[in-house]
Amino acid sequence: MYYSYGKLNYSNYTPPVKRQQLPEPPQCVGGTIYTVRPGDTMFRIANEYGISLQKLIAANPQVANPNIIYPGQQICIPAEVAPPPPPGPFCQGGTVYTAKQGDSLFSIARRFGITVQKMIEANPQIPDPNVIEPGQQICIPPLEEIPLPEGFCRVQLFPQQEDVVVLGGTAFINIPEPTLWIATFGLPAPADLDPKYSTYRAWVVDKEEGLYFSVKLKTSDSPGIETGYGTMAGSFEGYDEIIVTAEPNSCPSSPSGPVLLRGVITC
Repeated sequence: MYYSYGKLNYSNYTPPVKRQQLPEPPQCVGGTIYTVRPGDTMFRIANEYGISLQKLIAANPQVANPNIIYPGQQICIPAEVAPPPPPGPFCQGGTVYTAKQGDSLFSIARRFGITVQKMIEANPQIPDPNVIEPGQQICIPPLEEIPLPEGFCRVQLFPQQEDVVVLGGTAFINIPEPTLWIATFGLPAPADLDPKYSTYRAWVVDKEEGLYFSVKLKTSDSPGIETGYGTMAGSFEGYDEIIVTAEPNSCPSSPSGPVLLRGVITC
């Protein structure tokens, strides 16, 4: 039997990992030194501080490849830029959309009739607008207010069922000449909720008087969009809200199925 004294056994030796040397930030006179966080990109940081990507790159010549920055790295935010304001509530006044496989900010913006720039501004949490993941929460900003004729009112409709994916909807009503126009986005097939449902109806509701006016929604040529139109005698004066429900094919006199969308009449 032989023993080896005074010799190191290197068979299980793992050399230590050399710590990555991050480049030092440049002179940032009057500016702000920002420490990179996980998930950051130069584009996201530029968008957060309201400056062009080109200005941020020019202020940081130590970054060899603007597409590659590391957590803990320090970069210079140019002097003329003020720090961003504290974040407010997510998607205030807008609609939260859950991204699906194949979605992009461009395709979502086109679907909702919004510019890509507006979508980017409403979603600063997205580092790269070209890359969104299925299941990611996306803010659909409210449409810009366009002056309406006297007596007309726009009503934004918001999802009401947490376990059902619905995007939202928009309705226009004429109060003195009671007419309703409505479009909804992303409603599932009614039978997916329950086999007894076969259609969707939009209801203009006067809760105090217990009055209801409804129109049947029809599938449009565009997938996922249901539309409806109707007019009645009298006036919508005193009506409180608009709701969308799943219903059986026979028309009930009042809502009987689950409410998927709701919007308050504020004009």
